[in-house]
Amino acid sequence: MIQSDYILCCRGSGNYSYRLYETLCMGRIPIFINTDCTLPYDFLIDWKEYCVWIEESEIDQASSKLIDFHNSLSEKDFINLQYKCREIWLKWLSPEGFFSNFYHHLPQFKIKQG
Repeated sequence: MIQSDYILCCRGSGNYSYRLYETLCMGRIPIFINTDCTLPYDFLIDWKEYCVWIEESEIDQASSKLIDFHNSLSEKDFINLQYKCREIWLKWLSPEGFFSNFYHHLPQFKIKQG
C-alpha cells in the first residue's frame, strides 16, 4: 500500500470497504467500487471528488476510468489529492476525528433500511 498511488477498495463480506479507511489513512487515492453502500459523512463529503469512483455495473470499465482519472490530474493536483485524502481521514475518519464530529452531526446521519 505504501508503494501504490491508487488502492482498490471494494466491499468485503459486509457492504462496506475497510480498505477505504486504510487507503485514506495512508494518503493514497481510493479506487472505490460503489455497491450502494453508505459512506460516512456523505452529507458533508463529496466522495467522488476524492476517489476513482466506479459503479458496480461499470466494473468492466475500471481500467479506462482509472487512466482517464489519472490523466485528468496535473502532477501538482495529483499530489494535492493525496494530501486531501489524508486530511479527510484525519478530520473525519480517524478515531479522534470521527467522534469529535459524530455528536455534532448526528441528526444528519441517515440509516439505510433493508
